Amino acid sequence: GISMDYGNLLKRAWHIVWNNKFMFVLGFLAALGSGGNGGNGGARGNFNVSGSSSDFNLPPGFAENIERYWAQYAGITIALVCLAIILGIVFWLVSLVGQAGLISAASRIDSGEQVTLGDAFGAGTGALVRMIGLNLILYGPFILLGLIFFGIASVTVGSAVASEFAGNPSNFETIFSGIGPFFACFGILACVMVPLGLIVTVIYPFAQRGLILQELGIVDSIRHGWNVIRDNIGDVFLLILLFVVIGFVFGIAAAVVLLPAAALAFLPTIVDLVRGGTLEIGNIAFMIGGGICLGLLGAVINSIMIAFRSTTVTLAYQEFINKTNKLKAA
Repeated sequence: GISMDYGNLLKRAWHIVWNNKFMFVLGFLAALGSGGNGGNGGARGNFNVSGSSSDFNLPPGFAENIERYWAQYAGITIALVCLAIILGIVFWLVSLVGQAGLISAASRIDSGEQVTLGDAFGAGTGALVRMIGLNLILYGPFILLGLIFFGIASVTVGSAVASEFAGNPSNFETIFSGIGPFFACFGILACVMVPLGLIVTVIYPFAQRGLILQELGIVDSIRHGWNVIRDNIGDVFLLILLFVVIGFVFGIAAAVVLLPAAALAFLPTIVDLVRGGTLEIGNIAFMIGGGICLGLLGAVINSIMIAFRSTTVTLAYQEFINKTNKLKAA
């Protein structure tokens, strides 16, 4: 059933966040590992292969620039990739600490306690191991499938581009025609995994709160999250719909700031490469620096939404639990 006063819920959540601004810091930490949430799912390449030739043509001098760059900076590039992976893992762990800290702080502040940033951060670090376990159980299969697909796609595209560099378009065609059945199977699997992923995404925030606020085990918290959703399906659905709308409006406002910054960071180098310019280490350093600044700016902006949304869900969760306890007592 639907029984929640959403206007009051949002006011309470914003009041908690605004009067305890350290929660924006926790929101920033949580945003570090949250990714861009979009912008990378709609790109597709149109490679029309017919006869004995390919319509896929690289810009003049592009292949030579790539080969020259790789010969000079292969070691640095590999080191940067490894560094990026390590930083990604570190940011993910920090993000989990921020998420757990937000949940603990919102609950304690709502109950009348005085909470500091240190208190919330300590609660987050204390729950880190269980948060890692929860994420691996819920999202591990999706991550594994994504890595498999990325690995095969990378090898395929890399082989095709190498064939184009070598002037063997027939190999280019053979590679893409041979990999077709794999992509077809993966597409069918995706049709199953996407709905499952949506279900997991809905369960996850309530499982988090069972893990932290009820101090449940990992498996029990997942079961608890599912039960909370099942018993409050109407309120949960409206809460999701509410934040879809809020997130859309907030996303437009964030894009007004982030898109010009992204263009400033990446567009000059991309345009230079397309025109046949030379790919130098300075270009790479500029793009990496721009990407880091862009990511930090995005995290700062996103921290507002993350802190507000997390607090709202925590308050809603507590109302769900209180309602369930009253029904059991009756």
